[in-house]
Amino acid sequence: MEHLRVRRAGFAYRRKHEHFLQRYKSLCPDTWPHWHGPPAEGVERLIKYIGYRPEEYKLGKTKIFIRFPKTLFATEDAFEFSKHQLVARIQATYKGCLGRRKYVRKRQAAIKLEAHWRGALARKEIQRRKWAVQVIRKFIKGFINRNKPLCPDNEEFIVFVRKNYVLNLRYHVPKNVLDGSWLRPPGILENASDLLRKMCMRNLVRKYCQGVTAEQKALMQQKVVTSEIFKGKKEGYAESLNQAFANSRIDEGDINPKVLQLISNEKIQYGTPVIKYDRKGFKPRQRQLILTQKAAYVVELAKIKQKIEYSALKGVSTSSLSDGVLVIHVLPEDNKQKGDTILQCEHIFEAVTKLVMLVKKENIVNVVQESLQFYISPGKEGTIVFNTGPEEQIYKDKNGQLTVVSVRRKS
Repeated sequence: MEHLRVRRAGFAYRRKHEHFLQRYKSLCPDTWPHWHGPPAEGVERLIKYIGYRPEEYKLGKTKIFIRFPKTLFATEDAFEFSKHQLVARIQATYKGCLGRRKYVRKRQAAIKLEAHWRGALARKEIQRRKWAVQVIRKFIKGFINRNKPLCPDNEEFIVFVRKNYVLNLRYHVPKNVLDGSWLRPPGILENASDLLRKMCMRNLVRKYCQGVTAEQKALMQQKVVTSEIFKGKKEGYAESLNQAFANSRIDEGDINPKVLQLISNEKIQYGTPVIKYDRKGFKPRQRQLILTQKAAYVVELAKIKQKIEYSALKGVSTSSLSDGVLVIHVLPEDNKQKGDTILQCEHIFEAVTKLVMLVKKENIVNVVQESLQFYISPGKEGTIVFNTGPEEQIYKDKNGQLTVVSVRRKS
């Protein structure tokens, strides 16, 4: 007991530096987790970090001496508190290690899966390229042997060419019978293309014919007659193809009632305004040309100036130029007729075609060049000269001839 009282009066707690440092090293960052220097220096750094006052401790050569129990108790309390922090840190580190291991395993599995998938894609791509190479080789071989009879070397190439041509042809099919365009076929499909073209044209013709009315059919027949008369013979014919013929250029309201009364027993088939030139002085006069089933009438207001029966009609002459002059020739022995009639008509192709169809005579139209002769009176003839110039004009020249000047059209 005396010994104990002495110890309590002095430094009651003493411990070797190694043991003290090993127990409380976790309280100082410099000594945790391992101290690599001398134990005395480690203890000194530890107690300075904890905050021991000089009167509370003493350092010996091998031991540390602590005077007050409360200092030791405070150190123990700090140690107990730090143990919980250390445990939490160790647990966190361990959990982090476990999580990293799990992540590494997943990452390695993903890398392996991606590697296998990339390998599968690469093998698939190789197969696709092999297939493409084989197809290209087949088509090159087929192209080389395309002109030979059908055989295994060119069969697929020819089938592909046929299919491709037919698929492209559907976007280039003609829309109407006048459309002459057609997709150019390859050499091996020329016969098939000709057959398809004929079939297509037959369908277009059938479709067009089904939609043609009786009136349109009659006008088309007139166009056919016009083609037989003027095609390749008279300038301006090509431009007239797109111009539809009219039933008449004059309404019945434009014809004088007295004229209608005079020809009431005949049905008017066609009428058009014309300019009539006198046979002697070639003076122009405004007239109307009216065609019926039996005769052609040249009308001035309320008078019929000339009646030409179709039985007395000898022929019709016109020039090869683009003028609208026509001459209606009559038989010289017909005493009822004064002579040939010289007319200028804006719609000459239409008027001549109507007259020819009503007369019902073949080859009565004569397309002349340079000049023509016409009948003025018994034993007397006149001449009409056709020329080209910078502007259209009709006049009587010094020789007493009728000169018709027209502008030559560009072909």
